[in-house]
Order: sequence, then C-alpha cells, then structure tokens
Amino acid sequence: MMKNKISFHTLSSVLLPLSVCGTLFIFSSSSSAQIVIPTTPSIEIDRYASLEDQLINRLHAVTEQQQAYIRFVVRQVKEGKLEIKLVVAMERYAIRRRPDFPLPFFERAMRLQAARVGVSLPAIQSFVAPARLAP
Repeated sequence: MMKNKISFHTLSSVLLPLSVCGTLFIFSSSSSAQIVIPTTPSIEIDRYASLEDQLINRLHAVTEQQQAYIRFVVRQVKEGKLEIKLVVAMERYAIRRRPDFPLPFFERAMRLQAARVGVSLPAIQSFVAPARLAP
C-alpha cells in the first residue's frame, strides 16, 4: 500500500512539470507566426482634425456654439499662436475638475493661459449660434 502512494506521488511530480513545459512549448511556438503591423502609418493623418474631434467629444461640446469655440481654438493651434501641448493640458485639467461637464473649466483655463502667451480668446457666448427655423 505504501508503495502505491509513493509511486503515485512520484508519477504526479514528474507529469506535472512535463505538462507545463508542453503547454509553454505550444503557446510559444504559435506566437512566431503572428503578423506584425508596422508602427508608422503609411497614410498621413491630420492631427489637427483629430485634436478637434478629441476636444469636442471629451469636453462634451454639444451645441454648435460650443463646437465653433473648439474649432476656433484648434485654428489658433494650426496658425501657431497656441501650442498643442497647452491645449491638451487644459483639456486634461478641465476633465479632472469636472468630468461630467468640463467645457466651462476648459474655456476659463484656456483664456487665462492664452493671455499669458499673448493670445486673446473670446468667450463661448460670443460665437453666434445658427438661427433656428420657426416651426
């Protein structure tokens, strides 16, 4: 009886490492056949368009007036008056301050930071909302 327990224990101690090694071999051999995607895109991407989309979506700019303000800020970046790093930093600040509605904090912070570098940003209210048709 004692002999069977020892042989079972010996058998399990040998088979367990072999099964682990076999599993590792199977998974490691299949990873060499993966298709590698190049890290540099072959198509030129307009980073300002993606900045505009990012700001509109993450700052919850839902009205045309708010979106016009975002487009104005992005235009200032395109023209080189504002740095993209500054705009992204103010976006992150506003989201940390009020994740559910960060746009007012973004506007206030952008006006202060833009004034420091000599750029005047108007208030969102100064952008004309499109006229609605009467029902």
